[in-house]
Amino acid sequence: MFDSWNTLCAIALADGKIYVPKNMDNPMKTGLFKISVGKIRGQIRDYRGSIDGSTLGIHIVEFLDHYEVHVDRFDPYKKPIEHLLVDSPDTLLKVPFFLKMITKK
Repeated sequence: MFDSWNTLCAIALADGKIYVPKNMDNPMKTGLFKISVGKIRGQIRDYRGSIDGSTLGIHIVEFLDHYEVHVDRFDPYKKPIEHLLVDSPDTLLKVPFFLKMITKK
């Protein structure tokens, strides 16, 4: 199981994004990934894993029938600001909207 997800992450590093059928074991069972958050796209859950000695991060998005695995240029646990700027810039565009909602009385 550990080797399977390791191999899939290596393929994602080379190819950018891969789709994995749900017949794989849950990535949490490997101990390599943590439950995380991501852009809402109809997924069940998001998982993230760090790559030792690198600023890259692995992001696994779980859907009903498959997993999507891609590489973030900046791991949000190591480089949160860079991650927002490079890997998730649309999140930054939404911050003023959320702040306005929170502070509105």
